[in-house]
Amino acid sequence: MLDFHKHFSIAHWDNHSTDDDFYLAFAASSDEYKKEIRDIYFGVEFTYQHLGQTRRYGETMGVTATEGQVDNLLRIQREFGVECSMTINSLNIPVEIAADPVVMARFLDFLQGYYDRGLRSCTMSNTHLMRKGVLQDRFPEMRWKNTVNQQVKSTQELYDYAALGYNTICLDRSVNRDLETLQEIYREAKKIDVEISLLVSEGCLPTCPFKTEHDSWQATLQKSPINYWQTFPETCSSWRARASAHMPRLGIDISMATEELLELWMENTGVMKFSGRMSPTSGLSGVKMCWTGVGKKKTNVLGAHEMAIEEFEYADSFSEIYEKKLAPYIVDRWMPMGWTRIGAKNQHAPEDVNLIWLTRKGKGLSKLLSTCKNRCWDCHACEHVFGVTPFNSAIGL
Repeated sequence: MLDFHKHFSIAHWDNHSTDDDFYLAFAASSDEYKKEIRDIYFGVEFTYQHLGQTRRYGETMGVTATEGQVDNLLRIQREFGVECSMTINSLNIPVEIAADPVVMARFLDFLQGYYDRGLRSCTMSNTHLMRKGVLQDRFPEMRWKNTVNQQVKSTQELYDYAALGYNTICLDRSVNRDLETLQEIYREAKKIDVEISLLVSEGCLPTCPFKTEHDSWQATLQKSPINYWQTFPETCSSWRARASAHMPRLGIDISMATEELLELWMENTGVMKFSGRMSPTSGLSGVKMCWTGVGKKKTNVLGAHEMAIEEFEYADSFSEIYEKKLAPYIVDRWMPMGWTRIGAKNQHAPEDVNLIWLTRKGKGLSKLLSTCKNRCWDCHACEHVFGVTPFNSAIGL
């Protein structure tokens, strides 16, 4: 049997309105759920004055954890042995962070405050600081992660980023559709004792031409009266509305429709990371954290017509999902940061679930996606399976 312990990296609810709800929900989760979590990551922002201007460097999405929430994350680390991990992933990096000794010293002092409280894991986008070695010297017990936004997607880049001092390499989303390259990277990573992480849930196009600008503007827009999607409805909001929202070529999620595919992905990754710092926002008192899914249960109407009704379902751990063979696995049915107040479980057997991934065509597509390398213009398998007119680029929808 596969061992799922310390295999999943989940997001803290940075956008949540209270300090205690995440801690209470996590504390209420099952012991096995807690053992399966590698870390819980949260965003911060370093604010400082430079040349008469207020400058910022930190996370990309525009939401950060409060001090009370950070206290609770460190409490989770102490009480349950689940690491909390700080995220500084912006690629809008002010040059003075690495070039001006005074600003650099302030930034190191900023990090020191978290280190002194017990933080031992950090996503760090500033490769020049990593190259200088000042981070490693000042914080010798810190685990350093690169950001997925740096698009590491080859074995050579694995060695390059490891040489900078990164202990966990988060690979580019494109590797989610290139299992052969992942297997090579993973083999080499084991030789140099580097952990491999994959962002397995991601709603962005595999090769989105707007992503660099989106990531550059997201934080500013998130703090304004309107967010990115309201400001630019002609980008991802547009094609998600005009095609099947569940069609895999509109995102870069890993698809695991079968136990064979699940085992392949698990055996070639150290950590599977899930996005989610933007939500939830309210109404989460008195819940326990768990894996949740919405299986479309097959039903009969008057004994004649079969239809599918979405019904909430949950599992107390991924081990439970695996042991019960509740396919499809990961994203297509199950996500790890859900919550429930319900005591009795309502899980559907695969034969009772009306999801395309459990059909012959769906399973075939899932296997194809693991090696398709996002050659959507030359494939169109997603459109054929989902019954959509073929298109070469979602941008034109």
